[in-house]
Amino acid sequence: MRRTRSNAVTAAFVAVLVPLSAALAVAQAPAEKSVVRPTRVAEPPRIDGRLDEPLWDTIEPISDFRQWEPDNGAPASERTEVRIGYDDEFLYLGVRAFDGEPGRIVARQFERDARIDNDDAFTIELDSLSDNRTAFFFESNVLGAQSDGQITENGGINLQWDAIWYSAGNVDELGYTLEVAVPFFALRFKPADSVAMGIYLERIIRRKNERVSWPHLNRDYNYTNVSQFDRLEGLDGIRRGVGVELKPYGIGGYSQVPTESLWKADAGLDVKWGMTSNLTTDLTFNPDFAQVESDSLQVNLTRFSLFFPEKRDFFLESTDLFTFGLPREAEVFFSRRIGIRSNREVPIIGGARAYGLVGSTNVGLMSMQTSGTEDFRSENFTVARLKHNVFGRSYVGGIFTSRRGETGVEDTTAGGDFRLIFGVNTRVAASLARNDRPGVDSGNWFANAAASQGLDHYDWSVQYTDIGKAFEPGVGFVRRQDQRRWRSEGHFKPRPGWRGVRQLNIGGQYERIENQGGELETQRFEPSLALTLQSEDILSASYSDELERVTAPFPIGSGLVVPAGEHRNRQASARLSTNAGRWWAVIATHSQGGYYGGDLRSSGLTLTLKPVPRIELRSQNQFDAVDMPGGRFDSLISRLFASYYFSPRLTTRLGVQYSSLFDDLVVNFRIRWIYTPGSEAWIVYDEGRELGLPGESLRDRAFIVKVAHNFHF
Repeated sequence: MRRTRSNAVTAAFVAVLVPLSAALAVAQAPAEKSVVRPTRVAEPPRIDGRLDEPLWDTIEPISDFRQWEPDNGAPASERTEVRIGYDDEFLYLGVRAFDGEPGRIVARQFERDARIDNDDAFTIELDSLSDNRTAFFFESNVLGAQSDGQITENGGINLQWDAIWYSAGNVDELGYTLEVAVPFFALRFKPADSVAMGIYLERIIRRKNERVSWPHLNRDYNYTNVSQFDRLEGLDGIRRGVGVELKPYGIGGYSQVPTESLWKADAGLDVKWGMTSNLTTDLTFNPDFAQVESDSLQVNLTRFSLFFPEKRDFFLESTDLFTFGLPREAEVFFSRRIGIRSNREVPIIGGARAYGLVGSTNVGLMSMQTSGTEDFRSENFTVARLKHNVFGRSYVGGIFTSRRGETGVEDTTAGGDFRLIFGVNTRVAASLARNDRPGVDSGNWFANAAASQGLDHYDWSVQYTDIGKAFEPGVGFVRRQDQRRWRSEGHFKPRPGWRGVRQLNIGGQYERIENQGGELETQRFEPSLALTLQSEDILSASYSDELERVTAPFPIGSGLVVPAGEHRNRQASARLSTNAGRWWAVIATHSQGGYYGGDLRSSGLTLTLKPVPRIELRSQNQFDAVDMPGGRFDSLISRLFASYYFSPRLTTRLGVQYSSLFDDLVVNFRIRWIYTPGSEAWIVYDEGRELGLPGESLRDRAFIVKVAHNFHF
């Protein structure tokens, strides 16, 4: 039976791939693109935000910016001029953003990698490999705050990628000016006497909720569609340098648990080596993640595992390349398996990672080694990922993971996948994987097939997922095993032209889940309606009708048990999200209805205040009230964050979390100082308490000082 199912799924995989491959061979003719040629400069500009160097006057500006929102295709309401220069080591941009009311320019974001698009902001995106698939983006506001990341047309956005680059802005009577310098060592490109790249420029005029760009994109595309970028050609004689970065760190501090206290002093080293202009190797020795914020407190109201996202910098870079499976549902590679066991840190001795483009294939290799402890043995974690580029924007790939060292969790997993993109945002994707673990010889498969299209006026998707009873990759995450799931979703999104209304979203989704025996376990239908205003405030409502057949009792909250049997859960929900570009912003949610034979009321409120540019206050509250035949409980999770920004390079943040259900309190205070681009210092204080326990409530406490300095060659 196992061989028959495997052959059937493989046959379906091939049956989808072969005819689509033939169609795609003729479906991806590139559109004609505009070309801009930068000017080579003899002397680099001083990056101070003022376009007062004579060199800027010698460069012809790009000025044909057009609206993406709110009036797609119309000329920008405020003129923008961008001049591009370069020398052997840097790409330079001089931006003149005219504004008829410079006193109303929005500038509140100071923090590195914050939502700078909530301000008046400018972004440059570079497809440095000129592959129509991947790009780097660099975003800044007039305060000099920076955000950067990687964009993949096949996958999305990785905001955790950080580069060393320079920007500064200045407000004057004409609007504002911005200077940007991007070093070529931060990019990947194919060596040539004359290098060409894809380029996209975007300006946000926040008080008007206006987004303008060059090149102009219709609303079926956006800034993540790398294939739609225009061309930057004539970068002659540029070089990436040796491409070696050394980042040693030193750390010292104090940690305490109820049974012991410990003073800590340690050191480690990260090495980044650009082996070629498009292939990079990272080495890490004795890595430390003391500056990473604590996980958010959560209450589980389902019978499946909670998902906690990765927050450690080393594992977040190039994360899109290693992605395989369904995010948050069935991930063949989930980096939190490395160095974390039973919610406790396990020291990592070191590791290596190589990633980049070899010919037409994106390659990702990683191997990490943890040290042994009193409770766990030393383990090795290895992952290899390939994505071979085909048909312009598509790929065919594979993955292999291995976990070795700890009896009972040793495992290897292998899989293959493809994602085909054609026409206008039409995607067809499929993936297969199988894991091998001692003592498991059946039910260890994963398969998924999906098709979707996302356009401005409508979107749709269909998906089938099949997960065996024993599919549990050793370096992965699976929320729900033993399932066959059918899911479909669609939305009609008209722009009615009503006063104050930008767009409607009318749609719904249907989901049916059976176990591998063919028995229905979950069936859900959820119609929804959303209204986006011209102010970028969003109102939405939905109704969920869910049938759940629970095969075994499971606990929730503080001692309640959901009994086995058939349950009908019908719930209505509403949500309000206001424009985050104001000095205040609100997200309010409420849902209410049936819950496993009882009732559930859930309310959430997030309030963000930025009364002055350097201060940000955020309060997040989630309240759940469960009333069932076997009892009831209330749960309140509150989070309070307070930040003060001395400058874009020196920031402070206090975070406090409290869970009433478990009487848990978590406090985190962090000072971050970027004393030179790429080099940082942190002062961190963490404390966790279980207030409901008799006697000493302290769970853990730590005070850490860490310094990491970047040497670039």
